[in-house]
Amino acid sequence: MIYLDNSATTPLSESAKEKIKEMLDVFGNPSSLHSEGLRAEKEVTLARERIAKSLSARPDEVFFTSGGTESDNIAILGGAKKNAKSGKKIITTDSEHPAVSRAVDSLEKEGFEVVRLSTSGGKIDLDEVEKNAEGVALVTVMRTNNETGAIYDVKGISDIVKRYSPRAIVHSDCVQAYMKEKLSLSSLGADLISVSAHKVHAPKGVGALIVKKGLVIPPHTYGGGQEKGLRSGTENTIGIASFGASVNELMAESERLCKMAELYAYMKEKLSLYKENIPEKACPSILNISLEGYRSEIVLHSLSRENIFVSSGSACSSHSGKSGVLTAFGLTDREADGAIRISTSHYNTKEEIDTLAEALENVTKSIKRK
Repeated sequence: MIYLDNSATTPLSESAKEKIKEMLDVFGNPSSLHSEGLRAEKEVTLARERIAKSLSARPDEVFFTSGGTESDNIAILGGAKKNAKSGKKIITTDSEHPAVSRAVDSLEKEGFEVVRLSTSGGKIDLDEVEKNAEGVALVTVMRTNNETGAIYDVKGISDIVKRYSPRAIVHSDCVQAYMKEKLSLSSLGADLISVSAHKVHAPKGVGALIVKKGLVIPPHTYGGGQEKGLRSGTENTIGIASFGASVNELMAESERLCKMAELYAYMKEKLSLYKENIPEKACPSILNISLEGYRSEIVLHSLSRENIFVSSGSACSSHSGKSGVLTAFGLTDREADGAIRISTSHYNTKEEIDTLAEALENVTKSIKRK
């Protein structure tokens, strides 16, 4: 099997697998005061410290959630509610993940003004930001786009907005960027950062929201008061512990990012026969190409029969039609219809890219162009 859909989800790391096995015997509730509860709490605390270290944050700034979607929703709905008296404007982009865009849509229906910045070519015009920087309650801009790999200048946006709207809360969905570059609240000029476990070789159903010390946002889930009341509900102890274990392993692999950058360069060279939809500043794990005249779904199914797995875009919007991200990027309908997303991890090899290139050549020869 050649797995090249790591933006959708990633295979478990060895550390995550081992921690899951170990945690099967740590069944206590982390909120319980007896010894079994304390064992579980200790594992949650260790994971919190590891996630904090990976983001140059304080452990008490890390709040565990059920995943990137919930982290985004807590940040956006809570941030807008907290700041509603300061302004009724939200700045976002036209190519956010549905976890962000649909949360923002719901706020727009409640009366918030929404400014959706253009991401044509994978770049945001800071002049457009400055024109809209007054009266802002919330900024929510992803760091790395999950379909094009475009890296957005969150810090530049934050600096401008906070000059005009000092009380604005800045959130960044860093689900695709996490562990692919060095990130922190300060480096992004952010107050809130969302991350997800299953994008970094840990299980699904776990995520984290990093909240700047001193910022208190209202919850949208009520219950037993776990995670200091921001996200009530008994913690997914197994998932959290394995999340921390995987992040700890990734932090220790010093050559990982260099390997990914080398593989990205090799992949661009091997697939240069196709139209490569490369932004000005790109994440070295996502390459989007267009096979004009071929429907991406048909290409995907053909590759799947060869045990090669890629994607036509975001897995979170694959069942609801086109996401609009590629149109926002500037692709024509024909280019978008034939778009393939190849997303790698440090587990992938140049030999796998060679096999993909050969398979794509065979597929395009065997399929009738439309």
